[in-house]
Amino acid sequence: MINRTLSRGTIAALATATAVAVLTPAAQAAPAAARTAPVAHTAAALPAHLTVDGYQAYLKKNWAKGGRETSAAFKKLTPAQRKKFLLHLEDRKIYLALRNTVKGNIGHRLHIVNSYSQDVQLVTDVTSRIAGDKAATATLTFSVSERIYGIPVTTEAVTVSFETRGSAKNKNAHAKVTLKNVNAAIAVKASKPKAVAKGAITNGSTVWTATPQVRAFGKKLVKDQLIQSAVTKSGKTFNGRLANR
Repeated sequence: MINRTLSRGTIAALATATAVAVLTPAAQAAPAAARTAPVAHTAAALPAHLTVDGYQAYLKKNWAKGGRETSAAFKKLTPAQRKKFLLHLEDRKIYLALRNTVKGNIGHRLHIVNSYSQDVQLVTDVTSRIAGDKAATATLTFSVSERIYGIPVTTEAVTVSFETRGSAKNKNAHAKVTLKNVNAAIAVKASKPKAVAKGAITNGSTVWTATPQVRAFGKKLVKDQLIQSAVTKSGKTFNGRLANR
């Protein structure tokens, strides 16, 4: 686990929220259905590393799934930065560091930026609100994102919504996942999201599986992501975690 001293700008941003986060190395998103297409390789036939030309071809193949804006940003990098960018994509340790544990009060946004290195940032965001509709519907979204040279490459998010008023308290719960992945070194997929409501507690969760597309990344990785809320007379709080198995 890597601890970093937050910049003054980050501290100022956190001071505006009453939410509290347990800072660990961490990381906005397109619908989960819009997953980037995995490269058709058997394990034995995987390429050793990513290449600049191959990555640009990958982005064109995923043009409508984040490839367009990523390609524009990637082309602005220097040749040396492009090579480092690809090395960061292949780095298993960076994806392992894409995790966090958070907690706070519903209604307050949480935004955390942790520097993994000079080039890589891991960004966590939580948004939560209770609507003014008849059911007082609560909606919470917890996302963690990896950025290289400020370019988002992988964002994993879970959203849960549920009713908090009347006889249907914390019922009619629904969960969904959102994913943006323009990391050609891995193909990321989410399990079917689960929403569970019991008493004052509601959970939304999923399981992420990252399958290597280059040998340099190593074996596949699995992550569990959860956003949980507690709505009681004494308070409205949330906690969440994205963790490696």
